[in-house]
Amino acid sequence: MADRGTKERKLVALMVNDLGPDSEPEMLRMEEEVHGLPDEELDRTLASRLDLPYPVDEEVLDRALSRVEEPERLSESGPGGFTGAPDMSHEPRPEERPGEER
Repeated sequence: MADRGTKERKLVALMVNDLGPDSEPEMLRMEEEVHGLPDEELDRTLASRLDLPYPVDEEVLDRALSRVEEPERLSESGPGGFTGAPDMSHEPRPEERPGEER
């Protein structure tokens, strides 16, 4: 049986898939909203998004959730970890170097 954390992540994944790529700021807001849902509302919303009847059988829900792909996070530091700063984990390109002209 899927735990609450898995259900929350999968619901956020479904919502992010609707928004498309580059939606990390929205994803953070959605995670907070999903986390605040009561268990029954979380299950009801998942069932609706997955086109399953509610109340949903746990085994059916688990199988459906296993097919939901979670997007890779742009910042892996967890909720609230998005800084908006450019990724500088690589050698700077010429245009990123101070004093360098293009």
